[in-house]
Amino acid sequence: MEEKISRICGLLDEIKSELLCFEQETIEIISCDTDSIEEHTENRVKITEKMDVVFKEIDRICIDMDGGAEIRKIIRNVSMFTTVEPRFEPVFFKAQGIFSILNRIKDSDVQAIGRINIEREVLLKKIREMNNGQEAKASKFAAGTDLSFNSRYFGQSKKAV
Repeated sequence: MEEKISRICGLLDEIKSELLCFEQETIEIISCDTDSIEEHTENRVKITEKMDVVFKEIDRICIDMDGGAEIRKIIRNVSMFTTVEPRFEPVFFKAQGIFSILNRIKDSDVQAIGRINIEREVLLKKIREMNNGQEAKASKFAAGTDLSFNSRYFGQSKKAV
């Protein structure tokens, strides 16, 4: 039993480490140049996938142990400290450390989403300006007068072009 609790605590340390990396990637999204946003977003997805594997490992251990259901409650943050058995306290404290990081990430996520939305609006504005600018009008005119583009209009078949 002690060995399994120790193993779960080690896995929670791995999750904490990954969450700190996730938090850093989120902060990078807030402050990086526009071209790097996609890279940091992809890194967050990879980190999440790693954490999913670790959580599945914790679930696998919990299934095979006495008190596993209680440990899962602790990890989901639905247990109060006063109801936790003393043998599960190390898991409780590790989980609480993870929840404090998650709360910080939630705040950073709001800022990262705001940054992404601002960048999206800037890009959409540039696209609209390009579509309404002189170059866009000139390209429409050029396409309208291009003989190869309008070959049917000028009496040429598709095969002749």
